[in-house]
Amino acid sequence: MQWSRIESVPIRLRLAIGYVVLVIVTVAVVGVFALWVLATEVQNDTDNALTLRASLVQREFERVSAQGITRDEAASVLEDISPQNVFSAPGIYVQIRSADGAILASSANLPNGQFPEVAPLVADAVHEQARYASVEVGGERVRIHAVPIYWKDQVVGVVLVGQALHLLDQTFVEIEQILVLTTIGIAILALAGGWWLTGRALGPVVAATRDAQRIALNDRFDQRISVPSAQDELRELTTTFNDLLQRLEAIVVRQREFLADASHELRGPLTVIRGNLDLLRLELPDEERDHCVREASAEVERMAGLVSDLLFLAETDAQEIVEREPVPLDRLVASVYQRAIVMDGDRHWIVLGKNDPATVLGDRARLDQLLWNLVENALRYTPPGGVVNLSSRTLGSRVEVVVADTGIGMSSSHLERIFERFYRVDRARSRSQGGSGLGLAIVKQVVEAHGGTISVTSEPDKGSTFTVSLPRIVS
Repeated sequence: MQWSRIESVPIRLRLAIGYVVLVIVTVAVVGVFALWVLATEVQNDTDNALTLRASLVQREFERVSAQGITRDEAASVLEDISPQNVFSAPGIYVQIRSADGAILASSANLPNGQFPEVAPLVADAVHEQARYASVEVGGERVRIHAVPIYWKDQVVGVVLVGQALHLLDQTFVEIEQILVLTTIGIAILALAGGWWLTGRALGPVVAATRDAQRIALNDRFDQRISVPSAQDELRELTTTFNDLLQRLEAIVVRQREFLADASHELRGPLTVIRGNLDLLRLELPDEERDHCVREASAEVERMAGLVSDLLFLAETDAQEIVEREPVPLDRLVASVYQRAIVMDGDRHWIVLGKNDPATVLGDRARLDQLLWNLVENALRYTPPGGVVNLSSRTLGSRVEVVVADTGIGMSSSHLERIFERFYRVDRARSRSQGGSGLGLAIVKQVVEAHGGTISVTSEPDKGSTFTVSLPRIVS
């Protein structure tokens, strides 16, 4: 069977079958080992009994005083020992042979009066090597033991004692049948038990699967999968899956908010543009027509900036924004400071504080955008006459850029969300000041793309301080 077909079998059935196979193999190994031990013990007992019987016959011939053994003497000895208990049992055979292997006497119950295929046994006994062997006699197995007969330290004959094994063989056949039937019964019970146990074990998985299917079907990412009470791998799996659902829920919520905010932000300029275009269709004085054109053009510029910011954020999400090259950050800070002086027109006090020389590996254009967004944000929310301070300093292998202002500030409840897209502390005031709600989101994206961090502290009516930490090139 191909592995792909095995994998297509339900896991519950695979586990149950695996459990059954394991049980069958275990029972088979134990059964075979037990049969081997039992057969070995039975054979040892049989050999010991044959050794005892052979020694009794051997001692009978030691009392013979003639040199050599005649047929009459052999027959007489067999007649004398026949009534003894050790020889009266059915299936006990005795045969006397001369040193040259000739049959001198055999017990009356021996089929055909001889043991077949015992020449090697007789030869070993003549050479004083007692041996055992199993041969076929009259259609049944017989265990045979051969010992030499001595007269004056000379081997003058051989005693062959045999015991039929048909009863033992039949017993072993019955035991094997019982073992097979028992194995089949155990396999059936194991299959049923394995099916039940795997059903119990996989119950939480089935429940979790149904919960996941329901969540996927209804797009209800706010729902969660039931977590099993047991401290096991299934609990860890469901907990991990719930964490994934929580992240998906946050992504979906942010996506919905993003689409709603983007639609709202674009609808305003489009409404203004459409209104001005409708007015241009009318017969208006040249001054009013110029005003409509300027207003529509301003809204187009605002919408173009908004789309540009959205495209930039999409690029950052795809991690396609950063080009790696050495950038002198201190020069970039100074350049942004000079630009702010020109753009602000003396409405604020813009101060360049400490500006340590530092070089970072990154994208010059994106870093410039990062710094300008922070400075522009500070100028936008600082009343005229307020102070905006720009500085940088090196700290070990990093460089910190700080933009602080004495503006309107914000409460601590807003600090965790100000880097979210389209988030505004005061929506109406932000729109009136030209903000799109994307500036700080872009700042965070650029900082993280350069392997840095950004933090903010703020107090209402006292101002805000943004701190950017970036890795620098240490020479």
